[in-house]
Amino acid sequence: MSKRHDDWGLTEDELDRLEDAVADGIIPKSEVLANRENFKNGLLSVGELIDIWSNDDDDDEY
Repeated sequence: MSKRHDDWGLTEDELDRLEDAVADGIIPKSEVLANRENFKNGLLSVGELIDIWSNDDDDDEY
């Protein structure tokens, strides 16, 4: 991921959170890259993406 936050429409802190989530195995890097335009256009926040990926199938108890 590029450290140029202006290219992503994110703050430096938000980019750091994304990089940490990728490094920790929470979010695949490909998913972050695929959502670049969503970040840039304000359609998705860093927190929302992290929440989506950290709340996986563990909640699906039948």
